[in-house]
Amino acid sequence: MEIYTFFMEFRGGTYISQIYAERLSDAVKLWGEKLDTNDIKHLGNSGKNELLGELKDIELTVIRTVKNVWFFCLSIRKGFITVNVVKTSQIESKNDLSK
Repeated sequence: MEIYTFFMEFRGGTYISQIYAERLSDAVKLWGEKLDTNDIKHLGNSGKNELLGELKDIELTVIRTVKNVWFFCLSIRKGFITVNVVKTSQIESKNDLSK
């Protein structure tokens, strides 16, 4: 299991969250599903639904100058979203999550 940290920029706000997943592709999908529209100004449910649709075909760019960092961006009607993803840590067992 891996910990992925997501840094999202949207309409002047920065939103940071972490996702636990086996693979990067799983983490990206879970990240989108777990976004809380109450915490992200201007996104709303319609924006989240549009974002989830865009994530189905998203291609991540590997940042080659650093290890375990990716970037993606997408455009929805409510604005432009940029996201940096960092594989923060590897978890050996579920017990490691409580540390």
